[in-house]
Amino acid sequence: MTANGSSVREVALVTGAASGIGRAVAGALVRRGASVALVDRAQDALRAVADELTEDGGRVLAIAADVTQEDLVAGAVDRTVDELGPLCTTVTCAGIAILGSVLDLSLQQWRATLDVNLTATFLAARYAVPKMVQAGGGTFTAIASDAGVQGAPGYAAYCASKHGVVGLVRTMALDHGPQGVRSNAVCPGFVETPMADQIFAEGTPEDRAFYESTVPLGRFAAPEEVASAVLHLSSAEASYANGLLYNLDGGSTAGYFEPPR
Repeated sequence: MTANGSSVREVALVTGAASGIGRAVAGALVRRGASVALVDRAQDALRAVADELTEDGGRVLAIAADVTQEDLVAGAVDRTVDELGPLCTTVTCAGIAILGSVLDLSLQQWRATLDVNLTATFLAARYAVPKMVQAGGGTFTAIASDAGVQGAPGYAAYCASKHGVVGLVRTMALDHGPQGVRSNAVCPGFVETPMADQIFAEGTPEDRAFYESTVPLGRFAAPEEVASAVLHLSSAEASYANGLLYNLDGGSTAGYFEPPR
């Protein structure tokens, strides 16, 4: 069953599939019955995920590729269609976080952040959307961030890149909705992933506890919770969702919140 409700088996492509949110999304799609192309530049981790999902009965295709390289993204999309079938679900999860203000960041760090977080999303859309149109429609879901809907001190490049993802997805909804492709973004706050671990690696347990306390629900999200949002947006149950920002942040962006004392 595809995301559009037809009886043809769903074919999905997930970037950043070797860890964190991407790994959880890939697993959730496999459990839904989809054939999934896993795209990531971390070859060993990618193979481990592919082996795990295959052992669980999934039909997966592991594609080692740098999602910032146009020819590799184009090749990954073509290979997905050639080996798995018509593409109807695309999820972009690849991302990095390099902290710093505009005074702290080097131009190289700025470009690296925008390349992975924003340009890679554009490239996936550039090559996946025509395939989904050819297949009769589909869904494009980008993992943005709460940093895509509000600023955050010390996250200049990250916020700029994620705001860009939000603007890109909204425009795609207008451009490609008439062609049968729904485009949406999930905007999580902190998620229990290797990226979050890296961000807090140089701090203290108290630093992490403070950020958890600023979330009305009192904790960070699990990757599986983000995957659940992606499953909904890419399903027939969300058939009228297009250009939606799914703020999955425990209430952090709902308004001013004073942590309990």
